[in-house]
Amino acid sequence: MSESDQHNEEVRKRLKTVVNASGKSSRAFSESIGLKPTSFHKVLTGPAGLTIPLANSIELNHGYRAAWLLTGKGLMKVGKHKQLSPLERCLLEVSLSSTQKWRILELLIIEKINKDIANQFWDTLRDGTDLQAGDKRRTAAHIKLDKITNVFSELREEEKTCLENHDPQGQKLYALLTQALLLATYYGEEWDSLKNNCEEYQALVVGDILEDFDKLLSYINDLLSGIGS
Repeated sequence: MSESDQHNEEVRKRLKTVVNASGKSSRAFSESIGLKPTSFHKVLTGPAGLTIPLANSIELNHGYRAAWLLTGKGLMKVGKHKQLSPLERCLLEVSLSSTQKWRILELLIIEKINKDIANQFWDTLRDGTDLQAGDKRRTAAHIKLDKITNVFSELREEEKTCLENHDPQGQKLYALLTQALLLATYYGEEWDSLKNNCEEYQALVVGDILEDFDKLLSYINDLLSGIGS
């Protein structure tokens, strides 16, 4: 057995210890940490490894330290984050959600662009541009923002169509395409230095849809080029 296989086997043993101690069935335990039973079964039996977000979810909901689960080092148990405020706990749980965090990232992008549009509008007025001309530029910028949001809306529709057509591979690729595009849009000029360490982007390379990603990102960047400048 390789060192990597030995490590994964030890992680699975610790995970099974936690499941047994919880007194829950495998299905009930998986639901308590926001994972589908079939996906959790793959984690328990070997095909899929225990990820950091999943270990964090176990720590949050069952009090077993993520670091101990992943490495076997340090304290095994902690309190269930009862010391956190309601808002802090809410933010932590959202950060562990595989669906909500991407929607929140999209909202952050929209907020950021709206701020740029507002700053651009007031800058034009301070520069002596009349109100009518400034408002015209602001309207044009909002039209560009609508086109950007339509890109993500259409990608979600494509993902939904794949789901309805029982095409899990297509659904996964559209989800990854959306996620990588959100990250690239959010980071802007920083993206080139980050993309090689981005799992979602690397999955597009494997899925052979990098060309689609590049076209959509180029389109979004063209729209953004006139906003906030």
